[in-house]
Amino acid sequence: MDYLNLRWSDLDPNFHLRHSSYYDLAAQHRIEILDQYGITIETLKEHHVGPVLFKEQCEFKREIHLNSKIYIVTKLLKMKRDGSFWIIQHDFISEEGKLHAIIKVEGSWIDIIKRKLSRPVPEVIFSGLENFPKSEEFEFI
Repeated sequence: MDYLNLRWSDLDPNFHLRHSSYYDLAAQHRIEILDQYGITIETLKEHHVGPVLFKEQCEFKREIHLNSKIYIVTKLLKMKRDGSFWIIQHDFISEEGKLHAIIKVEGSWIDIIKRKLSRPVPEVIFSGLENFPKSEEFEFI
C-alpha cells in the first residue's frame, strides 16, 4: 500500500488537510485505478469519452496532518448493469487503520465531442469497470 504524499500546500491555516485536498487526492487515486483496469487517458481520448461527476461529498471523521501516514481504499459501490452510471467510495485510512474521511462520487461517462452522456459505454470502459475493485456491499442498480 502506498501512503499519500502530502504537501505543505495541501494544508489549511489550522495545519491539517484542507477540505479541497481530500477531493483532489481522491480524484487522482480514482484516475490511477481506472488506468490499472485499462481505462487509460489514451483510451478515453481514443473513444472521445471522459468521466463526469454528478455528485461528490465528503464525510470528515478525523483530522489529517502533514506528517500523517494515510492511504486511500477505493471501491465501486454501485453501478448500472451497462456501466453508464456508477458510485465510487474513497476511504482515507491511517497506518493504524483508523478511518479519517469517506468520499463518495456519483458519475457517468460523457461524449466529449457531442457533450452528451455516452451511451452505450465503450466495451473497453465497461470491461474496466467490471474488474474495478468492488465493496462488499456492491450492487447493480
